[in-house]
Amino acid sequence: MRFSVESRVPFLTRELAEFLLSLPEAYLISPRGETKHVFRAAMRGIVPDEILDRRDKIGFETPEKEWLLGMGDTVRDWLRAELNLPFFNQSEVLNEFDLIAAGKKPFSWQVWRWINFSRWYSHFVA
Repeated sequence: MRFSVESRVPFLTRELAEFLLSLPEAYLISPRGETKHVFRAAMRGIVPDEILDRRDKIGFETPEKEWLLGMGDTVRDWLRAELNLPFFNQSEVLNEFDLIAAGKKPFSWQVWRWINFSRWYSHFVA
């Protein structure tokens, strides 16, 4: 990590992503707001509880806001790519992005997730 950013997605395959998208939301986020709920439950007894229950982890921060707003036209094109998914309201996503880009709403980590999902789905599924 001295000269690059490490990205770890060791279990991510198309089949796993499709399976995870089919799960009820409570499997992914518990009623208490715990993320990766089903994964943490599966790892109990294998990974020490102090690791699974850790809440002080901080990820590597990037200047996403500056990057994504600086390439707003490209981001809009990515978010406009027709996905035809009933659960992903692209017009609402574009509207939210435009509000954020205009400074009418605060920047959100959701922007990066919208882009990643759209690009991933366009590349691997559509």
